[in-house]
Amino acid sequence: MTEKQLVKALARGELSALEELIEQFTPYVSSVIARILRGRQADVEELTADVFLAAWDNRNKLKPGNVKGYLGAIARNRAFNLLRADRVSLPLEEDVLLLETDGPDRELDKKETARIVNQALAQLDKPQRELFVRHYYYGQTVQEAALAMGLNQSTAKIWLRRGRETLKTYLRKEEYEYEADGNLQADG
Repeated sequence: MTEKQLVKALARGELSALEELIEQFTPYVSSVIARILRGRQADVEELTADVFLAAWDNRNKLKPGNVKGYLGAIARNRAFNLLRADRVSLPLEEDVLLLETDGPDRELDKKETARIVNQALAQLDKPQRELFVRHYYYGQTVQEAALAMGLNQSTAKIWLRRGRETLKTYLRKEEYEYEADGNLQADG
């Protein structure tokens, strides 16, 4: 069944299409979640099922050509939400810029934070930006990201360190301060 046929069958509410969706995309969805929830296999399995339930509930939103991206976005969001709910720190290296916290001192709303982050990331060249997205957003290890980009691991670590410094410098210039605990604070 093509993706276009699958989307049409899902829109009609055919359970066989849901079964086909699950069969085609379970390996992808579970790997996205597993990269974020390392070592939590029971949660990976539960969230994988939740992703397909969400896709079924929102089947009329699915578009041919976007199914994999849609499922991946749901998977990432659910996995990061679970980590936040459990207050488990994200699988990132030390000295990383964390952009969202539960702290009561949080003064930036999500839109403002997204704007600032996008501007800060624009300071990096394209390969560094891709490495950051792979490592910090998609949760790939340094080794996985380096391999996918054709870099050696040492180069990737250097790029991440230099990139963090570039981002910190930009954020300070824009009057946002990176604190040792990883929070982003507006100065003054």
